[in-house]
Amino acid sequence: MQRDVKVFVLSSGSGAPHPGPSFTVEASTHDGLLEALHAELATRGQRVRAVSHTPTGLLAYVEDRP
Repeated sequence: MQRDVKVFVLSSGSGAPHPGPSFTVEASTHDGLLEALHAELATRGQRVRAVSHTPTGLLAYVEDRP
């Protein structure tokens, strides 16, 4: 299965999250999709704070690692 991932980056201050680059993950299971999402964001230097399912894919809130 394949899912589109929309990313929103949480700012260190109290500002609203801003959109980040979207991407697609692919895996044979739901758990595999989440693992692929975490791995992709880790390579981008980001840490996942929350993931939600939407009718069109996945929505990830992340923060940049220092």
